Amino acid sequence: MTEDTVLVEITHKNDLLFSATNRDGHTLGIGPSKTLGGSGLSPSPIDCMLSALGSCAGIKLLMNLSDSGMPPVSLRITIEGRRQSLPPEVFSNLHLTFFLEGEMDENVVAAAIEKTMTLSCPVAVMIGRATELTWDFLVGRGSPPS
Repeated sequence: MTEDTVLVEITHKNDLLFSATNRDGHTLGIGPSKTLGGSGLSPSPIDCMLSALGSCAGIKLLMNLSDSGMPPVSLRITIEGRRQSLPPEVFSNLHLTFFLEGEMDENVVAAAIEKTMTLSCPVAVMIGRATELTWDFLVGRGSPPS
């Protein structure tokens, strides 16, 4: 196995619960949502996918903004989506909103987000090939709205 190979092992634990373990030994419990009979004690596969999208975009955006000499004081990302009603209930669209705090040039932020979502973040690029993926941002000098 090469260094660029991604390895995650999925193990059935009990009922409908699984654990996902990466090559570094980090483990995440995954189970169905409450609407599918889950306990709600662990994230669902959809939660994990959206978390991967948001965290990958956040990491790459921070790197891109740091490269521009403009790292934010804080960053928060929300993701909203609409799922189709018929199985397999895939997303028809996903929208990310980036809330940044700091003295920042909005043109630099916009360019960094565009680069992040279309070139730098592999999760965003893959998901963007499967569904409509949109984004916007808000730069504030205080705490981002929660």
